[in-house]
Amino acid sequence: MGLIRESWQQLRKNKVALAGALIVVLLVVVAALAPAIAPFDPYEANLEEALESPSGRHVMGTDYLGRDIFSRIVYGARISLQVGILAEMISLAIGIFVGAIAAHYRGWVDQTLMRVADMFFAFPTALLAMAVIAVFEEPSITKIFIVLGIVNWAGIARLVRGSILSVKEREFAEAARALGVRPRRLIARHLLPNALAPVFVAATIGVAGNILTEAWLSFLGLGAQAPLASWGSMITAGQPFIYTKPWICLCPGLAIVITVLGFNLFGDGLRDILDPRLKRAASG
Repeated sequence: MGLIRESWQQLRKNKVALAGALIVVLLVVVAALAPAIAPFDPYEANLEEALESPSGRHVMGTDYLGRDIFSRIVYGARISLQVGILAEMISLAIGIFVGAIAAHYRGWVDQTLMRVADMFFAFPTALLAMAVIAVFEEPSITKIFIVLGIVNWAGIARLVRGSILSVKEREFAEAARALGVRPRRLIARHLLPNALAPVFVAATIGVAGNILTEAWLSFLGLGAQAPLASWGSMITAGQPFIYTKPWICLCPGLAIVITVLGFNLFGDGLRDILDPRLKRAASG
């Protein structure tokens, strides 16, 4: 409880990070309460109200099928969070495992695993994800977050490896080895808990990256398929009306910008809280 209280106090002092945290919390609440928040069915077409301007009835207007844009943005938050968080969880699971094994055993194990990571770094992540997803006949949300999770693990693995290497020679790790602690227990109970602070920061920013990638994959037709309310596909649907009915593209575009900005700001604040060297520099 003391650590949580101290972290909250540090977060309150950083106004920018607090704003990011509030955006993230708001996004989670909106996604969780989407049926109660959305005033209309996001998938119900009403051609009589097609392409209506923002008004008291439709606060963000309607699209070319007469669907309420605000309702679709609210439900689109669910897709963005699902892809962003689940993809990052897969990346974390693979990256933490590979990074911990590489850092602890070193030698040929380390060299082999890091060369595999280099192979993933050799290709732009977004293009690699697009190439893999394009192979499927029917892209889906499940396939998107699995592919993004698999192609993004290399950065986490390198970060975990570097963090563990920085703590494995400290006194507590030497003492554990002197007491005969087995390698698996040493990694799980002593090394990882003291090396995960930068990983949490990277994971928070990684969620933002996954959300952005899902949006442009949907924009290209490789993401969420109709009639799912994905922010990227909403921008695609509004592209023919960009000059005459700009709100169709502008509203989901702003949702993407605010969401990604919120996660990035929160990640920066988390770094300041979890990295004691940064906190000492700030106080000095």
